[in-house]
Amino acid sequence: MDATIFSDSHVEGAVDLDDLRIRRCCGCVKCLTEEQGRCHIDDGFSGRFDDILGHRTLVFDVHPRGGRLPTIILKAVERVSNVLEAYTDSGGNVPLSCDSVALRDVEFHVHGDMDREDFEREMRADLEKGPVKAVSFFYD
Repeated sequence: MDATIFSDSHVEGAVDLDDLRIRRCCGCVKCLTEEQGRCHIDDGFSGRFDDILGHRTLVFDVHPRGGRLPTIILKAVERVSNVLEAYTDSGGNVPLSCDSVALRDVEFHVHGDMDREDFEREMRADLEKGPVKAVSFFYD
């Protein structure tokens, strides 16, 4: 599979998000205004965007806790969503070409119970933009 895989717990072949110490978006909008499509937050996640955008599929391997998404997954989705805005006309910017990146699909592999309807609606709203044409969900 031509994918970048992130997990909130140790999964073979996946990048463990807990090891990256992902920070929340600070709202600087530099990803839209200064260097479009590049996040300027200095943490372990920003350096992964070339990998994310260079693969056709981004996979989040998720283990809900208490029926909710782990915070680390929410931070990662927020940051990816903001970078994807650079490929839309959000905020009046001239969009980057979707043809310049491979990313087209985002998948969530969910291991545990959670409110699927709200989760799916929110993730589609956050991630079906720019080059991403499909957000899919797999549950076990």
